Amino acid sequence: MNLIDSALDAAVPDAREAMLLLALRRQIAFVRAGVPFWRARLAGAGVNENSIESLADLRRIPILTKDELRSVRPAALLPEGRSLDVAICRWTSGTSGRPTVSFWSDTDWAALAASTARMLGRQAPMPSPIAFNGYSQFHLTGPLYHAALRRLGGTVYDRSHHPEDLFPTLRQMELFDFDTLVLPGRAVRGKGIGLGDLMELDPDLLARHGVRWWIGSSGTFDAESLAWARAQGVESISNGYGASEFGLFSMSCARNPAHYHAGQGHVLVEVVDSSGALVQNGQPGRIVVTHLCGMTDDGQACVHGGTQLLRLAVGDGATLLTDPCECGLTAPRLCNVHRV
Repeated sequence: MNLIDSALDAAVPDAREAMLLLALRRQIAFVRAGVPFWRARLAGAGVNENSIESLADLRRIPILTKDELRSVRPAALLPEGRSLDVAICRWTSGTSGRPTVSFWSDTDWAALAASTARMLGRQAPMPSPIAFNGYSQFHLTGPLYHAALRRLGGTVYDRSHHPEDLFPTLRQMELFDFDTLVLPGRAVRGKGIGLGDLMELDPDLLARHGVRWWIGSSGTFDAESLAWARAQGVESISNGYGASEFGLFSMSCARNPAHYHAGQGHVLVEVVDSSGALVQNGQPGRIVVTHLCGMTDDGQACVHGGTQLLRLAVGDGATLLTDPCECGLTAPRLCNVHRV
């Protein structure tokens, strides 16, 4: 499986599922060999890599809740003897309880950045974006957007760490020329100030800077902000959705912004019912996510070496759509995303 190749999101679903299944079996074998927590949990469920013959067989693996995640010491979810592989460490913002921490190896981070770039790249209105990244670099999303845009050949200017009352974002933006703005629609805990907040102070902000591409994250884009952006000449709006334990794992559809195409590969995204089984097309359920892959320099999938999470319930629900999308992508879609 090549995580760089944009064809992954438009592949025949059965072909993509075969690649995901191979990566899933490899990851399960890896955690059984190197992570005692998962060795015991999988053994208790009678699951090993050979018993997973299709993605539907994942229902046999108990869903991991956020409370269970918080009860486990972070290092217990790292492979034994591979602590030196840890390269990135980020905490969640703690909106739903005590913050949790996740670790990525260099190859894990490469997979996440490449997958995010793959999702963003098809919506870029220019070949080499010049971006002002207003997300906090202390939160996962800030350095992730930086890395993804760099993979697209972009130049990225990151917002300073200074508090807003000391060095306002609007003053920082005046120091740079850019055509791409990376900013949530509204201020979100841990992620910095939002575009709506800035435009209340400077209503012509986007037009004056010549912003053509607005990139942000779900839950902070309202209809008023979208209309405001379009009216000021923004050509493309990319609304990512994910979770701090995994990073971004879906992107708004170019044809239907209310739908999010799952970027399967670096992770496996499922929507499941109360029994943990995959729901059918058009049915609602809980979103659960599994760390699936790292990535080698040539884009090929390898094992995920950092924090090991299998079937974590991220705290949101959604309706699953698997029928063909008019945008041409075959990747499953999430709609009606909401907190549960």
